[in-house]
Amino acid sequence: MKRSAGVVVVGLATVAVAGFGVASAMVARRVIGAGRVHYSEVLPTSSPMTVRLERNAATALPGRYGLEFEDGSRLIVGPVIGRETTDGSVMRAVITGRVPAGATRARFTGAAVTPADLGVDEARVPRTPSGAWRFEAVVDGDAHDDTWVVHTHGLGASPLATLRSVQAVRRAGLPSLVTCLGSAFAERRSGADATDVDRVVAAIDDAVALGARRVIVCGWSYGAALSLAAARERPEVVQGAILISPMLGLSETVLHAAEVAGVPRILVHSALAVLSAPVLGRSAGVRGAVPVRALSAGPVDGLPTLAIHSPGDTTIPVELTRAVARRSPSFELVEVDAAPHGLEWNVAPEAFEAAVREWLDAR
Repeated sequence: MKRSAGVVVVGLATVAVAGFGVASAMVARRVIGAGRVHYSEVLPTSSPMTVRLERNAATALPGRYGLEFEDGSRLIVGPVIGRETTDGSVMRAVITGRVPAGATRARFTGAAVTPADLGVDEARVPRTPSGAWRFEAVVDGDAHDDTWVVHTHGLGASPLATLRSVQAVRRAGLPSLVTCLGSAFAERRSGADATDVDRVVAAIDDAVALGARRVIVCGWSYGAALSLAAARERPEVVQGAILISPMLGLSETVLHAAEVAGVPRILVHSALAVLSAPVLGRSAGVRGAVPVRALSAGPVDGLPTLAIHSPGDTTIPVELTRAVARRSPSFELVEVDAAPHGLEWNVAPEAFEAAVREWLDAR
């Protein structure tokens, strides 16, 4: 009887451990995943100069945005036009592109600057050995060819999303490289990867090979954590950081989100351990080990850093960024109008570009 009871106890313990392991893997997948793609309904309209969308929190936002269709085509839309409709839709002006025939839904994104806006044909954008896209500075008397900016996008975003910051620094006279975290540059990534930091470091090395004597890293969301980790790998050349809606530390951000969602901290710590282990990471869909420690180290002490963040960000709350700004004299925070995560440029482009320009001028 005691033997049977012991077997039952061991069995229950095994099931409990296995269940905890499965739960940890599930949380780990949520940590590195890009999240579910949200589509907005595209409604019929009589003019190719406008697009009519279902009204929701995203499609009614002020500013300029991108629409991505299921056939891979994209268009850029401007502000809402006309009055609020009675059918629950919103009309926006089309700036570039066309709505494909038969389209019924599209992904509303912040990627509202195109290579064409930067004077480059998208099919002919120069690439570096690491696969980064290369954009020259605006040629004028203020160009600084010895300083390059390396931009990195976030989870679930296209590298095209970084062209908003490329445009800002280009107007300030700086050339840029855009890190590609995917197998194909224009493809949207599904989530984090063990080699992400290495890709950013490779882009920094490419900039040095192109003549950079100093590099400024620019990261959006998860790309901020990658940029800071890469800066630690190349301290001799990285002289500054520009971070937008920044994930300043992977562990801190995930633990904060878990607390809000009511997920036990022990489960989150276990999930982060799963991601850190090459073998266990496979259960979360990662090849190799995600450098959790490096991505959780936070801002680099003494590194001049500009953070642009909005009180409207519910994904990575601005309070986390404010806390860093209060304790770090080299860390400057500029808050813009209430904008959702990663849409600070879209809602307030003038304020965004002015903040970048003034910070760069002070360097």
